[in-house]
Amino acid sequence: MNRSKFQFSNPELEKIEFLVNQNFDEEKYDGIAMQSNIEVQILEGNEALVKLTLSIGNSTDSQPFDICVKMGANFTWDESVKIERAKQLLNINAPAVLLSYIRPIVSSMTNSSKYPTLNIPFIDFTKKES
Repeated sequence: MNRSKFQFSNPELEKIEFLVNQNFDEEKYDGIAMQSNIEVQILEGNEALVKLTLSIGNSTDSQPFDICVKMGANFTWDESVKIERAKQLLNINAPAVLLSYIRPIVSSMTNSSKYPTLNIPFIDFTKKES
């Protein structure tokens, strides 16, 4: 097995909020709202700090809850990786890795609520939100 030239370490949960929406109207529900935000901060050498914030639901009466989770980690890459490729990895692969840490947190929180467990689907980070 070949070790990837792109690695990460020290994933950290930075923020977690869960609020049940007391004004939720089930008749207005049309799927769960989800938005993501990626922050990439390139550090010295071949290292960067990447943070993924995932907002799920909101406080409108069409959403059962309002969740915000922020996860961050340090990412490094080998000298042989060109900076253009490193930026791709930092904006696509890094948030996908961080999402894999957020997914069970959200699943556990929603499982403990009065609503069905929310299993976050895969997200295509190659497409930017408009």
